[in-house]
Amino acid sequence: MKVFISLCALVLLAHAAQSADRIVNGQDATDMSLTPWQASLQKSGSHFCGGSVISSTKVMCAAHCVQSVLLTVQVGVGNIKYAETTKYGVSSWIAHPQYNLASQYDHDYSIITVSSPIQLIANEVEPIELATVEYPAGTEALISGWGKTSGGITGQIPSTLQFVYTELVSQADCSAVWGASLTITDTMQCAGLVGNSACQGDSGGPLAVNDNGTWKLVGNTSWGQSRCSVSYPSAWSKNSAVNSWIVSNIADN
Repeated sequence: MKVFISLCALVLLAHAAQSADRIVNGQDATDMSLTPWQASLQKSGSHFCGGSVISSTKVMCAAHCVQSVLLTVQVGVGNIKYAETTKYGVSSWIAHPQYNLASQYDHDYSIITVSSPIQLIANEVEPIELATVEYPAGTEALISGWGKTSGGITGQIPSTLQFVYTELVSQADCSAVWGASLTITDTMQCAGLVGNSACQGDSGGPLAVNDNGTWKLVGNTSWGQSRCSVSYPSAWSKNSAVNSWIVSNIADN
């Protein structure tokens, strides 16, 4: 059964498609040096979405993660259960003006501004550069987050940050797998079909590509198959598709 759901753990479960995993078939991140840009968005101390640090004041995320009040953003944390790293308040956030939850998460972008500058620490808390070009299908990519380790109601949320290497999937191939039930738009970057997947709780988190030694933020975890099946590609909001909008909303702020 093809069912699509946003990949937030605590919200949006009533929608037909679902947000994105322990990263299904991922592994523990032993420290933050592999993904120092990873952020955890939290309500009442509980993780509900991921994000990516793109500057000392900005966190890139998915629009469906910020449709209610955000309380804190935590960075530099591998284990969200025992972490004592600094949490930052949110002073404002903006979602892409063309975002429409009813239209399968098209333009699923948001930019969060924290209330005080994030303390950047080498190999622990570092911003990631935004991708400005589209990478070809088959390119290796890194996904990370605290999403469920398996789909469905019984799936467990890990305390330790998970990561896995996956591959970008073309728009045509993604459409072929999902069929007529979903429209894969130009603002969506699909990835997967190599034995892993994102899952509920990974929403808003990073899809990153190592471009000649520099990590680039290709996309923000948006949606996937409701039970996080590795037989279906998940989708990320593709940053290169709205680069001018992102740049205009992070400049001089």
